[in-house]
Amino acid sequence: QRSEFNSDVFLATNELVLRVQPDETIYFKINNKISGLGTRLNRNDLNLLYNTRYSREISDAYEWLLLDAIGGERRLFIRSNELDAASSIFMPLLKELEAKKIAPDLYLYGSRGSVRAHY
Repeated sequence: QRSEFNSDVFLATNELVLRVQPDETIYFKINNKISGLGTRLNRNDLNLLYNTRYSREISDAYEWLLLDAIGGERRLFIRSNELDAASSIFMPLLKELEAKKIAPDLYLYGSRGSVRAHY
């Protein structure tokens, strides 16, 4: 669908999807301008579905996590002082949200956000 000014820019939505589990996938959709005086767009897709591209079995994410924990890899896990610092920052905020019964503003997928945030 094109407007009277030979433009379909309003249809432009780039999308990057990283699906971890199940069916590990990297999907990228990008819109690029078709050469010429108008502003018509062409959509290009990159879809990498791991189980169709690679024949060997993909390890479960938890397998790697457990192997790292057994091997003593500490960089992937939060330290107690980091947990204390995060709690001191976020717990008062979460308690206030709960006490005042403040709910997040909902908005439609693909929109620019909630109506309240706009104003």
